[in-house]
Amino acid sequence: MRRLQHYTRVDHVGFTVSDLDRSAEWYEFLLGSPPVLRDVWDVEYVGRMLGYPGCKIECAYWRLPGEAMLELIQYERPPGGAVDMETYNVGNGHLCLIVEDLEAEFQRLRERVAFRHPEPVVIPWGPYKGGKAGYIRDLDGISIQLMQHPTHPPAHVVRAP
Repeated sequence: MRRLQHYTRVDHVGFTVSDLDRSAEWYEFLLGSPPVLRDVWDVEYVGRMLGYPGCKIECAYWRLPGEAMLELIQYERPPGGAVDMETYNVGNGHLCLIVEDLEAEFQRLRERVAFRHPEPVVIPWGPYKGGKAGYIRDLDGISIQLMQHPTHPPAHVVRAP
């Protein structure tokens, strides 16, 4: 297996949202904590980096399990627009969160989340065989996969000794 020599870790995953106040409340419920940082970026280097001169964005960040962060972004300049959020469309991504008890998590979320299937789905084959998974959508249609690993480590996961 070829090692990725140039990349050392994932820093963050970012999604653009239509209403940061509304999304921050929803993600606070999902993740169980408020954002660790929320601020407005109206500085030249951000617009230059993103390719939108004069860009102004508001962002909120949450710590994810491990070392990565989740970044939600609302664009003020240029104004954001909507895209088709169906998971099968090219370019749409998803965030996958591992949970210890997927049945319990479905029960906790049931009143505030749109499930793609009403119950956790048992994974019958592949590296996650014996695990369970389900997809939910946030308020803007962003896909989030919730997964319970099988009792044995998935085939692709290397555990530290």
